[in-house]
Amino acid sequence: MSIEVRPARRADVEGIVAWTTDTFEWGDYVPDRISGWLENPESELMVCVDDSDVPIAVAHAVMLSEREGWLEAARVHPNHRRSGLGTALNHAGVAWLKGRGAKVARLATEATNKAARSQVEQLGYRSTSSWVYAWIEVRPDHRAPRELRMRPAPGSDVDPAWMFWSTSDLSHGGRGFIASGWQWRKATPDDLGVAATDGVFFQNPAGWAIADQPTSEETRVRWLATSKEEAPRLFDGLIGLAADRESAGLTVKVPNLPWANEALIRAGGDPDEVLIYSKAVG
Repeated sequence: MSIEVRPARRADVEGIVAWTTDTFEWGDYVPDRISGWLENPESELMVCVDDSDVPIAVAHAVMLSEREGWLEAARVHPNHRRSGLGTALNHAGVAWLKGRGAKVARLATEATNKAARSQVEQLGYRSTSSWVYAWIEVRPDHRAPRELRMRPAPGSDVDPAWMFWSTSDLSHGGRGFIASGWQWRKATPDDLGVAATDGVFFQNPAGWAIADQPTSEETRVRWLATSKEEAPRLFDGLIGLAADRESAGLTVKVPNLPWANEALIRAGGDPDEVLIYSKAVG
């Protein structure tokens, strides 16, 4: 079978959903996001097709900034694995990103996924940052001490928060990245400014955090600025914020530092490691 890569079409969606619904024990996020990817002008959903033009592999490429590209959702039909389809899609994704001006392509994989790590390393990527993520169950009656309650941070806090973070262990350990869902790119002061405008930039005496608009299931923290000594107090405040929002849990992504891991565990989390891989393309 020859390998052909082409842009995905709306007519491909139903077939792709059929073999990506149960990729992992917990399911898969591809079926929920595939329609949005097709509509995003800053991204490209690509498929490998068989001789009948039926998709048997899929991957998504998206620009996260003018120079940073991201590759994700590489999936191959169970009947066609180990056939070079993932490699072909990666090459096509890198070419698309480069054509849009990207200077670097990045992707993420679980540290425990040795097969995926081996494949991306063979493709020339190198691990540039290690992060951990954890889900912390939130009791509805949790209340942080009054002095640790999270409060919306004003726009005037952007500069001091940025200066503190940019020279901190969290910035250095995380290579200056900020998480957005399961995508990572270089953070900028504008990220804090936009978060302040949107009402999701918070502070207490232990630090600052971006805690996105909640769902009933969780409040997601994708950036924080604190220290080894103050981290437990910041997490206490964030758990209280999640309780006030009536979220069942608090999800935190943070660079993989020993003290950050310890603070997550003390807060009730069970951290898992994810590796960010990078490759120069421009």
